Amino acid sequence: MKFAIPVSNGCLSAHFGQTTEFSIMEVDDSKQIVGRETLSALSHDCHGTPVLLAERGVNVVLAGGMGMGPRMAFENNGVEVILGVTETNPETAVIKYLYHRLESGENVCDHGDTVCDHGGQHEEHNGGCH
Repeated sequence: MKFAIPVSNGCLSAHFGQTTEFSIMEVDDSKQIVGRETLSALSHDCHGTPVLLAERGVNVVLAGGMGMGPRMAFENNGVEVILGVTETNPETAVIKYLYHRLESGENVCDHGDTVCDHGGQHEEHNGGCH
């Protein structure tokens, strides 16, 4: 099983569309991490990134928040998306997921006609990605 976690400076990035890279981790049947790699994020590509990650064999994406566009692209490519992840350490998030202890909740930034706070600036979003 392969996981992708959007990261910035080595920590989980709260917003999928603003990440600088992805931490990709492969896990074996005994729930051990057997492979790690870092993949640079495509420049603000809400649909190409999900396809690229699916083509690299990613099964699950753990993220804080994500717009509807990339969520649908992941779903259309058979990749499970877990949103509202608060664990900032990517490896710990994967391990917690594997042992059903990962806390997740609401999408940190639901891009369906909502207002999101980005560093003190509120922005309107209409189904887009950032």
